[in-house]
Amino acid sequence: MIRVPRAPAPADFEARVAGPGRRALQELLGDPAAPTRRGPKRKRTYGSINDIPPSELEKTHYWTRALPDMKRAYGYTCAYLAMKIHPATGAATIDHFIPKERDPGRAYDWDNFRLSTGLINAYKDTHQDVLDPFEVEDGWFTLNLLSFKVLPNSQLDTTMRERVRVTIDERLRLNEPTFCEARRVYHDRYHGLGDSLEPWPLSWLETECPFVARELRRQGRLRPEDT
Repeated sequence: MIRVPRAPAPADFEARVAGPGRRALQELLGDPAAPTRRGPKRKRTYGSINDIPPSELEKTHYWTRALPDMKRAYGYTCAYLAMKIHPATGAATIDHFIPKERDPGRAYDWDNFRLSTGLINAYKDTHQDVLDPFEVEDGWFTLNLLSFKVLPNSQLDTTMRERVRVTIDERLRLNEPTFCEARRVYHDRYHGLGDSLEPWPLSWLETECPFVARELRRQGRLRPEDT
């Protein structure tokens, strides 16, 4: 994981996503101010926003309208894996960093969205102790260039090193074989190893797997012409 710069919300986000989402929540709360809509009325309403069950919240799912904008804003790159989202890593999804099940009021908050592969999103689930890619510092997560496993930086203090470890191993499972193999392939293609006929450019690596590119730079393992 590397730090992800926060992208601004698209100009029409309020009209297409946040507004309809808030209105759906108003309806679930039985708010008299909720606008009328076509179709059957909700079977029941809830006393407070935190009483809305996940099954009902999922039925509103206006946040999915923001997925094309998220892909463009974040370059089709998973915020947690720091690599382009391809079929091997699962389809692109919107992760609610503060889980919508825990805080339905942030279900339509652009700043609470993280672009994530479906698999990582499923692993993260409703855990709230995952480190935020908008807040982490580069170098907290390091890469072993033999195993291609992600590791906590040994220079971190004990508390932060444990938080990084939990994020890697217990929450996001960043060292599953599929992910490690993907990092190895990116590394080998950049260096022209294995089946690669010639080295691929650093610009390609920085776009496709910025975490590996950052780690090669940090560890002094770039090709001489790229240093």
